[in-house]
Amino acid sequence: MPQMDSAKSVDIEALKAQIDAEIAARLAVEADFENHIHRRGFSIGDLKLLVKMDAASEVVEMPKLFRLPGAPAGVKGLANRYGRVVPVVDLPSIFGFQHERAAAEWLLVCGRGEDAVGIIIDSLPERKKFTQDDEVSLSQVAHPITVYARAAYLEWQDTWIDIDTEALFTGVLLADFKPG
Repeated sequence: MPQMDSAKSVDIEALKAQIDAEIAARLAVEADFENHIHRRGFSIGDLKLLVKMDAASEVVEMPKLFRLPGAPAGVKGLANRYGRVVPVVDLPSIFGFQHERAAAEWLLVCGRGEDAVGIIIDSLPERKKFTQDDEVSLSQVAHPITVYARAAYLEWQDTWIDIDTEALFTGVLLADFKPG
């Protein structure tokens, strides 16, 4: 019977425990993800907005914009992003709310390819996490953008409006755009 070299032996019980711990950690992350609403949050003045994590594809310093004659109100122009033309919208102009322009504005690009649309924002987006208990009724949120909202959530004193970007861009941009 061959003898086993003790330097080459594997502690099967320790290996099982390590694998069990890794599986438990993954399950905990998945459970956290399932029990929470994960969004990307940003602000435009005092307005706090959310988009789905996969809706936003890029955040960049405000690029040079090219004017688009005949564009709907609130379309500030077009930006060149990697050879693709991206319309850029200014939500305060579209929804008629006032805010002080930030010293540094950012472009949040939502969507990819030909479906991409940029939103001018005042802050870098951050990851937000809410529970169902944080949800407030949209009827309690007095802002015209709620027409395009999925939900709203309360974080401390701030109300975050979860925007349906596809409905927003389709309803506001495409429905109103009539080339002259």
